[in-house]
Amino acid sequence: METVTMRTSKTLTLTFLLISLIFLGACDQQSASSQSNSSRITYEANEHDRQIGNYIVHINALTTDQLPSEVARGYKISRSKNRAMLNISVQEKQADAETPVTASINVVAKNLSNQQKNVVIREIQESDPIAIYYIGELPVSNEETITFELNVTPAGATAPLLLSYSQQFFTE
Repeated sequence: METVTMRTSKTLTLTFLLISLIFLGACDQQSASSQSNSSRITYEANEHDRQIGNYIVHINALTTDQLPSEVARGYKISRSKNRAMLNISVQEKQADAETPVTASINVVAKNLSNQQKNVVIREIQESDPIAIYYIGELPVSNEETITFELNVTPAGATAPLLLSYSQQFFTE
């Protein structure tokens, strides 16, 4: 009987330790997530560009029905009140000029219910005048607020710029 009690006691102790480790791991993971969000540069309401070091990052989001039909057709964008387009450009400030630069851009888009939306970013380059920008599309609902968390790594940079941009969409 004493052996069974000792085994049960050891099992309970091990179970308690395992649950404690899982809980502590989740707390550490939450803390790391909070740290990464707090280190992001947040664009204020109605702010669309920020200078970070030598780089200027321009961000804008709008429903695709606002695009002229020839522009939407030219870039193969579906025009709709229920689709949004995220537009990003990165420029390097050199003396008194701003020069477009290529960048690696990763985006995580979430609404206020923390539902993630898929955004595939594609690069657009134009030659006259020289321009480089990145666009991505996603579905949106009326009065939905989307927060875009962006990791932008300009060509030649050693670390990404961590940015956060929010936009509310009106589709009706």
